[in-house]
Amino acid sequence: MLEVEGLSAGYYGSTVLDGISFASGPGITLVIGPNGAGKSTLVRSLVGSLRPVRGRIRFEGRSIESLRAERIAELGIGTVPERARLFGQLRVVDNLRIGARLGQHRVAAADFRADLDAMIALFPDLGPKLDQPARLLSGGQQQMVAIARALVSHPKLLIMDEPTTGLYPTLVKELLVKVEQVARDLPILLTEQNVVQTVPIARHVHVLEAGRFVHSGTPQEILADDRVRRIYLGEERTPSALAPPPGG
Repeated sequence: MLEVEGLSAGYYGSTVLDGISFASGPGITLVIGPNGAGKSTLVRSLVGSLRPVRGRIRFEGRSIESLRAERIAELGIGTVPERARLFGQLRVVDNLRIGARLGQHRVAAADFRADLDAMIALFPDLGPKLDQPARLLSGGQQQMVAIARALVSHPKLLIMDEPTTGLYPTLVKELLVKVEQVARDLPILLTEQNVVQTVPIARHVHVLEAGRFVHSGTPQEILADDRVRRIYLGEERTPSALAPPPGG
C-alpha cells in the first residue's frame, strides 16, 4: 500500500533521513529508534508537511512525494501526530467533526453519528467527555481523541507518530491494545521509542538510527538481535520474555 524508495529529507540544508526504503502493508509496520533518529521527520515527509530532498513515496501505486498535505489526506492517509495536537478550546465532538471533514471520504451528518458511536465503543472514556473542551482531558484521553479524529476520516492507512509519548505505563498498555484492535481492519505505520510494548504487536519492524535503517525484520528477529537487546532493552532482557504468547 505504501512504498518508500531512497527517501532523504531534512531541514535548512541538513540531512535527517538518508536513503530510507521500505514498504508498509497490512497490520502494524513499526519504526523504532531513539530521540533524534528521524522518526518524526519520516512521518512529516510521508504526510506532506515536509518536502523530501530525494526519493519516491508511492501510495496505492501513485507518487505522492510532491503533493500537499491536504491532498495526501484526501487520498486516504490519516495521521495521529505526536502529542495529539488537538484544538484545545474546541469540544471533543468538534475535534472529531474536523476529522470527519478530512480524508478521502466526506462524512455526512447521519454517518458521523454512527462513526461517533463507533468511537465511543472503541474509547468508552470519551463518551462523557464529548461536550468538554479538549484541553481539559488527560493526556491519555487526548491521545484517544487524536486517534478517533483520524479514524472518522475513514483512512485507508493510518500513520501514528509516537502515540505513547508522555503516558503512564498503564495508559500505554491500554492505548496499544486499542491500536492493535484498529490494526485488524486498517493498516498502521507506527513510530515509537517504546520497544518493549510495541515490537510484539507489530508485523514488521525497522530500527532507525541517525537517519538510516540499521536493522529490519520480524518482531522475533528484532528481539533476538544482540545489538537491539543491548541498546534498547538492556543485557538482562531476553527475547523469550518479550515475545507474544503462542497464537497471540
